[in-house]
Amino acid sequence: MLPAALRRWLRRPKRSDPRLLSQFFFADERVTQVVAEINGLDAELDPQQYLVLLNQLHLSQAHLLAVLEQIMEECIPTQRHSRDYLVKFPEELLVDNLGNHMLFAAEQCLLAGTFLEVEEADRAQLRPQARKLLCSLELVRTVLREQSLSQPGSYPEPVQAALVQFDQLFAEFELSYVSSLVAVKSPEEIYRQQEIIVLFCETVERALRLGYLTQEMIDGYEPLLMFTIPRLAIISGLLIYPEGPLSLEQSPEQMSRVFSPFYNLLKKIRDLLRVLSVEELCLLERSLCTAEPEDHCGPTTPPSLGGSCAQSRPHCSLGSPGGPLHPPIPPHLHDAARTPRLSGRPRHRLAVGPPAPREQPRDRAQCHGCPLLRAALSLQQHQGHVAHPLRLHLGRG
Repeated sequence: MLPAALRRWLRRPKRSDPRLLSQFFFADERVTQVVAEINGLDAELDPQQYLVLLNQLHLSQAHLLAVLEQIMEECIPTQRHSRDYLVKFPEELLVDNLGNHMLFAAEQCLLAGTFLEVEEADRAQLRPQARKLLCSLELVRTVLREQSLSQPGSYPEPVQAALVQFDQLFAEFELSYVSSLVAVKSPEEIYRQQEIIVLFCETVERALRLGYLTQEMIDGYEPLLMFTIPRLAIISGLLIYPEGPLSLEQSPEQMSRVFSPFYNLLKKIRDLLRVLSVEELCLLERSLCTAEPEDHCGPTTPPSLGGSCAQSRPHCSLGSPGGPLHPPIPPHLHDAARTPRLSGRPRHRLAVGPPAPREQPRDRAQCHGCPLLRAALSLQQHQGHVAHPLRLHLGRG
């Protein structure tokens, strides 16, 4: 009978083996090696090297989870836990390394006095889930290692059962953890956003029919469409489909969070649009489809039709190192290895500045936070008079 260590060495898979269990063996071995180096290092004596090893642990664990994901897709494709709850998460959180962050957060939930930004009451509810998740991960690593040394091309029943349990526990912890940090979308909010998608589709179909857009622009991913389609969609939602997601007969609380902060502004825009004739409305929509000039100060340049209210969206980085065997972070390294807080997308309000002097119509146009109002002001300048009620309203500054 050969010793266990010699038997493992003889059955060790080759690095060139393309099978997933063989790849998992080396990914798991790398994680174990990095953890051993971290445990043998005095972080206070060499904090720089400690942070380097933490980054290596993050990368090696991310690779391990990627291989594990492929194994679950191959082994239990029909038994996986539903991930439909991901549509409730803010878009900033849907990144590739979210799973790596979840495992790091699960371990931090079990450590008292850590810097994980979760309320103590929420952490108390997350601890049992985190403990089950980490224990399940250890079981999965054990059974997959053994299977890779014996028959790396098959998945017996114990392996499948361990993978199913881990997948379910991971999904449950992911939903609970993210829900404790940010406001997830309700089913009603998801339905309202789907209505907005339908509105945009109807807007594109109408714009193609009226000749505002061409199929070539859509097939070529014309950048101007990012501004044109939302502008036309606001007009369509207020005038053509008044009972849709932009219906102002409902309260702001009943509208989607995308538009509810601008409820009063939308009412003003609707009132202004209602007094336009068919020809003026057509001219307004065509003006909204034109390219924006680069020189906003030239004497012959029409006012910008672009959205001065466009705000840069904060990017949420989830690249936190850690893993199921992650050692505690020394207190003096908390700032360097701090886990980024998951935060929802802030709501940007339209910037409406103070009224500008009458002799500077372009500045006044930029003070209006909505592209539709600036386009209407452009219509006023093109017509050369202020007899129309819409132009009288805008002319008051």
